[in-house]
Amino acid sequence: MRHSLKHWWGHFCVHLRHAVKNGAIFYILAGLALLPVWFEPQMRLKSVVQDTLFVIDISESMNVRDVNYPKPQTDRLTLAKLAVREGMASLPCGSRVAVGLFAGDESVVLFEPLEVCRHFPAIEQVVSGLDRRMRWIGDSWVTNVLTASIIEAEKRRLNLVLITDGDEMPQRSAPIVTELAKLRGKIKGLLLGVGGDALQPIPKLNQKDEIIGYWTREDAVLEGNHPNLLPTVRALAKGEQAPEGMLDEVTEHVSSFNKVFMQALSQASGFELVRINTPVDAVNALKNSDYQKQALAERDARWIFSLVASVLVFLGWFWQTIKSTVASRRWFKFKRSASVVINAS
Repeated sequence: MRHSLKHWWGHFCVHLRHAVKNGAIFYILAGLALLPVWFEPQMRLKSVVQDTLFVIDISESMNVRDVNYPKPQTDRLTLAKLAVREGMASLPCGSRVAVGLFAGDESVVLFEPLEVCRHFPAIEQVVSGLDRRMRWIGDSWVTNVLTASIIEAEKRRLNLVLITDGDEMPQRSAPIVTELAKLRGKIKGLLLGVGGDALQPIPKLNQKDEIIGYWTREDAVLEGNHPNLLPTVRALAKGEQAPEGMLDEVTEHVSSFNKVFMQALSQASGFELVRINTPVDAVNALKNSDYQKQALAERDARWIFSLVASVLVFLGWFWQTIKSTVASRRWFKFKRSASVVINAS
């Protein structure tokens, strides 16, 4: 056993000397240096980050097709999702990102904040998969949702980006911003507005996202938005319309970007309001140093091991040249020293 081990050790030393002599040892070390890369090592560095909670409106009015990106007659929700995707891609690595949805008066955060670069493919899949069928109610109270979203973002120490058309159901002439104003200055945020200026009918969709009809004034009343008109509408025969002028106060069946309403929310919350027509508009709005901060953030450390491996491969590739150069310089120094000694004697 001892003889066998001694024999193996002798062979190992011979091969090791040979590997050092011909430079192969550097390729071996380069391979070993790359091993930690498989475990995706991270390091914490002080970085400029932009931690953000993106909250997307998925209420009924976001189905309206009055957006011209990426093609004409695109629904508002599609633009909102693309804006979030490109907005996330523009954030500096090390930033933490979370995504939420809202309908009714509730804001639901889908996952806790994740580092944007390391987890971008997974987050992108979540955003791309957002669908109107995730809606738990068709109505929306944007003021209440903005208030709730600020609280959620503050708990996670995130900025807030809320994307909506500002369309509420039931509609109000002006938002009640008492609670919202109390939160002013708690966090930094941005309101991104989507949708056209002209009132458009809100479509009804089937499971294939095909338009099968549009909401009517009668439908809006039956949803409970105008209790005073409910008995009258219920008395109508199926498919019968109310007499002309009777339902003029009902406007929830049509929708446009509610600029006045959103400006009121912007003033109350202290958030900037930016109207977006393409994802580039969202990216430009996010490029604001006011939303950034210095923080210790996880950064990918794989490049360090890759750099070490590259240096080792470089040494292995040029090892013979390096040895020859070093040997030549030593020989030159030796000759020079010998010459000095001879001349001195």
